[in-house]
Amino acid sequence: MDKNKGKATDYSFQVDLKGLIRLLSENLYSSSDVFLRELLQNCVDAIEARRIAEPEFRAGKIQISYLPKTAKEARMVFSDNGIGLTQEEIHTFLSVIGQSSKRGEMKRGSFIGQFGIGLLSCFLVTDEILVRSRSIHEEQGWRWLGRSDGTYQVMPETEAMEPGCEVTLLLKGRNASCYGEERVVERLKEYGFLLQIPVEFSGQGGRQKINDAFIPWRQTFCSNEEILAFGELLFEEKFFGVVPISGEGLQGYAFISSRQTSAATTGKHKIFLKDMLITEDGKDLIPKWAFFTRCILNAQNLTPIASREGFVLDHALARARNTIEKCIFDYFVALSQYDVDRLKQITIVHNVAVKSLAVENEKIYHLFFPFLTFSTNKGSLTGFQLVEAAKKSTVYYCTEVDDYRRIRPFLSNGRRILVNAGYIYDTKLLQLLKRYHRGIRIELFDENVYGELLEDPDEGMKENLSAFIKEAGFTLAALRCGAVLKQFDPPEVPVLYVGGSDDFLDNAFDQDFADGGYSGFLEGFDFGTWGRDNQGEDKHQFSTRLYFNGRSPMIRRLAQTADRKAVENMVRVLYVHAMLAGHYTLGEREMEILNTGLIKLLEYGLGGKQ
Repeated sequence: MDKNKGKATDYSFQVDLKGLIRLLSENLYSSSDVFLRELLQNCVDAIEARRIAEPEFRAGKIQISYLPKTAKEARMVFSDNGIGLTQEEIHTFLSVIGQSSKRGEMKRGSFIGQFGIGLLSCFLVTDEILVRSRSIHEEQGWRWLGRSDGTYQVMPETEAMEPGCEVTLLLKGRNASCYGEERVVERLKEYGFLLQIPVEFSGQGGRQKINDAFIPWRQTFCSNEEILAFGELLFEEKFFGVVPISGEGLQGYAFISSRQTSAATTGKHKIFLKDMLITEDGKDLIPKWAFFTRCILNAQNLTPIASREGFVLDHALARARNTIEKCIFDYFVALSQYDVDRLKQITIVHNVAVKSLAVENEKIYHLFFPFLTFSTNKGSLTGFQLVEAAKKSTVYYCTEVDDYRRIRPFLSNGRRILVNAGYIYDTKLLQLLKRYHRGIRIELFDENVYGELLEDPDEGMKENLSAFIKEAGFTLAALRCGAVLKQFDPPEVPVLYVGGSDDFLDNAFDQDFADGGYSGFLEGFDFGTWGRDNQGEDKHQFSTRLYFNGRSPMIRRLAQTADRKAVENMVRVLYVHAMLAGHYTLGEREMEILNTGLIKLLEYGLGGKQ
């Protein structure tokens, strides 16, 4: 009997290295450029490890050489004088995927790379990686040759070498043309210009320093102008001002953009971790409401994700975000007290963007609302001006742009203020006013307000046009619309249509009104008394109304016309014309009125029958 029968058998996972590299390029890293950052970071971490092992060591340096061999082949070498690797460490850390080369739990906090996959990123651009290294703990150096097919060799280094590490990549074909000397230098400067370890690059263009940039926060004293110049060079744009960012393990600046921005636009930032660029996307670190800033920040206490292109969402990240938010907000508060003109200028440029924040954040609302601008019939007014006006008389606002456009021409000479709040965020901002400012009068404009804003006719005008208005009211009643006499400018506009919310009798008017007939439901109904009292005055039974302009020469002439059928037809045509002028949608009934009404007017003009 087989004693092993029924027992489970252990097998080892087989790793397809090429498949793993493809996954890295497609899912982990945003760009193959990261191999430059990974090699640079390995050099930095190796030097930091040597400083820990040899406290007296201070002469760390990184050298990068680039040598084109042919048009489609180039060799790139990264070397450092860091701690180096022993033979055992080479087998353990370079050849075991996923094992970090950062030794010791107490030391890991000093390094950025902790995932053991950084070196694999080099396989995104080459098929072979050659590593020559000598540890500070050994006299013998070692050579490791890794291939993208998953095989590797380890052999003694035959040449004498100082402690440190040297990584050589051979770029071929497309990779060689893609990563030319100019691009390599540009990307290295972007990743490592904050590094405090000297980084030197040598190539066909000679030798140059990668990280010799002027860093303002490292200076004993730096003027505001120098900091602004630093930001403008870094981000290639002009700024209103700069906010110093300083907190636990966090240093940098938030520059206030002078260009109009949107809350939906992701700002380009420079976010570093221990002097190495991590990301340009600050969505997890920069407060959403600070989208009009461009930030350069160097963090010490944050934890990178596996790709080292972002940060782990933890308490340290939340604390850093709170620090940034407080610094920026305190800056704006200071401006409101000591430099109102600058705050006003910022608000004007970022008006819509700031509005989007103010509706969500009470602090932002109180800080910025006085400087926000709103479109009104009196021109562009600030929030402060609206509040002051609302203390004296009612300020109205329209929630639809079309409503505002309909009424605005008729208020040009009046004292009333009408706000066009049909734009995004404006309605909500004005509604919040009552919550934050007691005693002010600001109301939603609806169809009932037209009667208050339009000027009442004088007694003479009333007397002269009363009979015409009664007749017009009779005609319009069939269209579920009231007739109201007002006077307004310009006199060239004879009528103003205001749509209401009447649903009464909606289903009773489905048939055509071309001949002035009514549905069977209303046969025999006396419209002569509908909407009027015993004296024949219009009681405005309909919320939909047609306001007749007593100042209009056309209305006055129409009131003197003896032909009642012509008047009725003209009133109907004016009704539809006013709907068109107000950008209302015409239904089948209105189209029929327009078509037949125009034909009747032509016949009338030609002397034909009505």
